[in-house]
Amino acid sequence: MYDVIIVGGGVAAFTAALFTGRRGLKVLVIGKDIGGQANYTDTIENFPGLPAVGGYELVSSIRSQAEKWGSEYLEAEVTRIKSTETGFVVTAYGSQYKSKTVILAFGKTPRDLGVPGEDELKGRGVSFCATCDAPLYKGKTVAVAGVGDVSLDAILLCSKYSKKVYALSKTDRLQGHPGLVKAISRKTNVELVPFIQIQEVVGTTQLEKLKLHDLATGQQRDLPIHGLFVELGYVVNADFVKDLVQLDDQSQIVVGADQSTNMPGIFAAGDVTNRHYKQAAISAGEAATAALACYDYLARLEGRFGLTSDWTQIKRVK
Repeated sequence: MYDVIIVGGGVAAFTAALFTGRRGLKVLVIGKDIGGQANYTDTIENFPGLPAVGGYELVSSIRSQAEKWGSEYLEAEVTRIKSTETGFVVTAYGSQYKSKTVILAFGKTPRDLGVPGEDELKGRGVSFCATCDAPLYKGKTVAVAGVGDVSLDAILLCSKYSKKVYALSKTDRLQGHPGLVKAISRKTNVELVPFIQIQEVVGTTQLEKLKLHDLATGQQRDLPIHGLFVELGYVVNADFVKDLVQLDDQSQIVVGADQSTNMPGIFAAGDVTNRHYKQAAISAGEAATAALACYDYLARLEGRFGLTSDWTQIKRVK
């Protein structure tokens, strides 16, 4: 039984983990990837106290701080949250985790391919974050499936580590920024696989190969690989909590001033909330508020004094 399970893997999630961890709570962070939307920002120049920092670097730093205070991290996708008499049961990749409270900080979710075998091999060869996982495939063979500059960035990053990178495309060329396309063309370990559509991801305990459909010839073929990077961008996916918390017409979670939702014990922070502005610094602030409100909720639930009005208790000394 955790005191709080935090759903997400970006600035908001790990900031919430840091603040709840520092309050002595038992914390589990469950996220599909580390970094979230920040992975698509090479340089953040408006985060207070830091002149310039990469998005993934920023999130990794906050994660390290949170882990120093005892928070745990699980790379998985949450598919269900159920309310119980003692708190909540969170389901991720078929396993269940119990918690007294939940902080929803999942922001935007990586878009899936939607093919057979993908769900079963997520985290076991199928990755949605080249920035996070490319170094794990040093000297191995990988494939990148995606669109636009996000996919091109992933191909270039993978080429620094993997001995072979297959760039899968439904057309006869890579599409995106000309500079990125040119840089890829100079990579001797990158091979374009044109007119290809993935039909199935195959493996037992680990990814073994892809079943491909040639859009030009109609033929089928297998592509043995160790890793597949899916780089199709992000979407807001709050369907798994729509029966628990109130959503607005954009599927954003409606929160109060203390980041609480309409469900007691569930809080939300970051890009997934109905706040007007979406910035890393704002996500961090919302997450800190959600974490302290979560601690206050647990304290009052246990009959202890909480934090809501702690500053009003200070008396002026004459």
